[in-house]
Amino acid sequence: MRPTKEEWYIGIEAGRQWMQISCYHAGLTEPETKSTLAGTEMYLIPTAICKRKQSGQWCFGEEGRRLAESGEGYYAADLLKRAFRKETVTLDREYAAEDLLGVFFRKLLRLALPAEGIAAVTKCVFSLEDVTEESVEFLQRFAKKLGFLEKQVQIQDHRESFYAYVVSQEPSLWNQQVLLLEEEGNGVYCRLLSCNRKTEPMVVEVGEAFLGRLPENHEQRDMKFAGMVKAVLAGRIVTAAYLIGSGFEGDWMKDSLQLICRNRRAFQGKNLYTKGACYAGLLQEHKDEAKTVYFGDYKVRENIMLGAVRGEVEFFYTLVEAGSNRHQVDKELRILLEGEPLLEIWRQEPGSKEARIESLELTGLKVSGQERNRLSLHICGGEDGKLLLKVQELGWGQMCPSRGLEWSFKL
Repeated sequence: MRPTKEEWYIGIEAGRQWMQISCYHAGLTEPETKSTLAGTEMYLIPTAICKRKQSGQWCFGEEGRRLAESGEGYYAADLLKRAFRKETVTLDREYAAEDLLGVFFRKLLRLALPAEGIAAVTKCVFSLEDVTEESVEFLQRFAKKLGFLEKQVQIQDHRESFYAYVVSQEPSLWNQQVLLLEEEGNGVYCRLLSCNRKTEPMVVEVGEAFLGRLPENHEQRDMKFAGMVKAVLAGRIVTAAYLIGSGFEGDWMKDSLQLICRNRRAFQGKNLYTKGACYAGLLQEHKDEAKTVYFGDYKVRENIMLGAVRGEVEFFYTLVEAGSNRHQVDKELRILLEGEPLLEIWRQEPGSKEARIESLELTGLKVSGQERNRLSLHICGGEDGKLLLKVQELGWGQMCPSRGLEWSFKL
């Protein structure tokens, strides 16, 4: 699956101290990761901004770091964390950290935007270490300030970016389990992708674990890491392995690398999550063609449907598709209800022939004969990992005004 001529995807790995940005569009065989220094692979861009003392010009990336070190500029780092905390930053004067983050992001986006600007972006996908209600609320609001529409923005975690990257590669690489090992100086983290090929679409999940810290001595480091890898691979069929992070740099992997490469393909790099974010946007835009669906902590795990009738034909109207990001579900519709004052909600897992039916009673709603009630339905992300369905009785205008009846249900 490749982007069409009209499509343009941006993937941003938003780390605590630095970011990476990639774009994917027609003409590219894979997402392209951008550097602030042309001709280099300096993909890690500090989440920082620098203001030149003489001209007041804003700089970032390698130029910003150089100016800060030479004393030619005022420098502010860790802007994402400080903006999230609503901090004030003092440079030549006081600034809201969120305003400085806006300056940084506008410069960052210029590296990957199409010539037509933000309006021509199909999806801008943010990949975070963890997705929380607070981080989602902040990024949705912030992306709107940058000029993105709600439908252009997608927020996910690194596990989903790993999934999207893997399933966008040749199928032979993921016909069994796929291993990701990450080391950024805080120890080795393991992520393992598994695919259930008995369902249609195939359900993919990613488990993760902390394997421990590595010693500084290269020989001991290699031995300890080989032991970790051996334990992870025991009893598993792994067809591909990915090593990412600065902790795997250098020429210290001897026995461990031989073990990883035995009967499987192995890859090493730093920009998997930002590329995976681009792939995730493409998969979401073409979800009807996707052969896989990812299930994670913040995903809706079932298709949620409404039993309905059009003319003489009974059918199911999909309110929410399995695999949707719970925090980004936001759908409104109007229906005509006849018969009993209740809604029948059908819930079905992908690949399953069975469905669970929930009858939601609309207490106080009066029904007489063939009379129909006009209702508004709004389904969105709620609290405690649930979806919230809000129902409102609309009435029929001045002849039969609404009585203001409302109901809320957790799904």
